[in-house]
Amino acid sequence: MVIAKPINARPLPAGLTASQQWTLLEWIHMAGHIETENELKIFLDQVLSQAPSERIVLALGRLNNQNQIQRLERVLNVSYPTEWLDQYMKENYAQHDPIMRIHVGQGPVMWEERFNRAKGAEEKRFIAEANLNGMGSGVTFSAASERNNIGSILSLAGREPGRNAALVAMLNCLTPHLHQAAIRIANLPPASPNNMPLSQREYDIFHWMSRGKTNWEIATILDISERTVKFHVANVIRKLNANNRTHAIVLGMHLAMPPSIVTNE
Repeated sequence: MVIAKPINARPLPAGLTASQQWTLLEWIHMAGHIETENELKIFLDQVLSQAPSERIVLALGRLNNQNQIQRLERVLNVSYPTEWLDQYMKENYAQHDPIMRIHVGQGPVMWEERFNRAKGAEEKRFIAEANLNGMGSGVTFSAASERNNIGSILSLAGREPGRNAALVAMLNCLTPHLHQAAIRIANLPPASPNNMPLSQREYDIFHWMSRGKTNWEIATILDISERTVKFHVANVIRKLNANNRTHAIVLGMHLAMPPSIVTNE
């Protein structure tokens, strides 16, 4: 079986049994053929059936210059409590969750170890809420792309997953392949070029503007309101010193071109 090497592929962990090695290789092979969100959910559900946990979620987000997730773009919920995720989003817990400030790609993170080091009042309030909802223990794996600012985190809730050393090693090896699958499915715009005066969210809007998408279509793609899209479109037009939407697209595409293409020869 030939396995394509993804970005940041990790070596197969030592110490696995022959059966565990085969399972991991099968996981990696299957992850490489995932093309839809439903296929990814089915695959993660299959992985979960072999883990001592009932709760798993995969999230994809933009990274800051410290390789930390600064904004969630997609959350693929397989079996997390819906009420907890709704509360998490409504209360903007990502701003206070210590797990969201990990340096993506630097190895598995045990929640309890990270939670025990929390000092801020908001962090402690979040941890208290997590415990009340039965989400105070778990393990998170992460991966990041080398050529853009997109990272992903895979989280399993519960005490038992982190105690299973073989499972932790297997999932850590699998995560970069899941990251690649998530990127294929999400179809996110590339990172904003350094020479463009737009925030990443504004560039995301511009990316779809330049491909002829309407405000309603962009809102659907990015899972935000049409009113929010209109707000960002106005900012794009203003920041690019354009007269209208079409003018902004022309100016923005010129700025986004590599210098070798822009310069006249």
